[in-house]
Amino acid sequence: MYIYYGHHKCASTWIWQIIAGVCKNIGLSHRLVLDRLTPLAKGPLTDYHETFSRSEMRQYLVATKAEMVSCITADMEQADALADYLGVHVIRDPRDIIVSAYFSHRNSHPVDGLPHLQQHRERLRACSLEEGLLLEMEFSNEEINSMGEWDYTQPNVLELCMEDLTGQPYKGFLEIFGFLGLLQADEPHRLLQELEVFMNQLRNRVAGRYKWLIRARRPMKATGQLVLGTVYSQRFESKTHGRPRGETDENKHYRTGIPGDWVNHFTPSVIDLFKARYGNLLIRIGYEDDTAWGLGASGSTASRAIPAARVFR
Repeated sequence: MYIYYGHHKCASTWIWQIIAGVCKNIGLSHRLVLDRLTPLAKGPLTDYHETFSRSEMRQYLVATKAEMVSCITADMEQADALADYLGVHVIRDPRDIIVSAYFSHRNSHPVDGLPHLQQHRERLRACSLEEGLLLEMEFSNEEINSMGEWDYTQPNVLELCMEDLTGQPYKGFLEIFGFLGLLQADEPHRLLQELEVFMNQLRNRVAGRYKWLIRARRPMKATGQLVLGTVYSQRFESKTHGRPRGETDENKHYRTGIPGDWVNHFTPSVIDLFKARYGNLLIRIGYEDDTAWGLGASGSTASRAIPAARVFR
């Protein structure tokens, strides 16, 4: 079993769809696991087939013979339950999470069957941007705390930041599949090799569509060509029907596509509350060097394109 650990508003939909797309071709089943109360609170988990508790998660996934699992609302309780499996964990600047969540929860995120989010949306639409960001910080507190409580020293988990992954997606996803041991060492270069890879991928795609053909799968490692092609098919411009990264549409799920957007929306009051609530979180997960950050502050994320979030403390 292989695990992708993600968080709400950390490009989790984009990431799991790429992972699932590759798995479909290499003959690995993919299972999505999430907590529908995220980011407000912790509740039961679901894979849209069954609902189960965190203490039951491992037993359930083993029993269902899960092969690749995307835990897109991850916390350490889930990671501890799956501690002996290889995984990848992706985080994002918590300030950008708050801004992204504000616009998503206000405008675009589905609310069907999520009464807590529907109520939150109504509150966001009835107040100013600054008041809304303060409300969002409270609403997403459990999710951000989960990032703060994460163990970033697990040797079996590759730690990445979303900013690196979206900035260099081809390099990033090759690293992910390489770390998981699912990437071929050499690309097929002879016609017969290419034909064999193509036929196995086709067999896996067909077998994955029909349960009665499950035994026909031919599990294999991914070629670099497959990974890169899947990433290309899920690029930002494809998701937005041609709108480029950096061009904002506040009513869409894929809103802007660039890091550091918090500097365009945070106010001194929002910054003060963030610092009071989260202390040195940004330092510990590598997004700031000290607590002197602010709007235009020297050395802050506002002055660098991609934060050095690989250095976990």
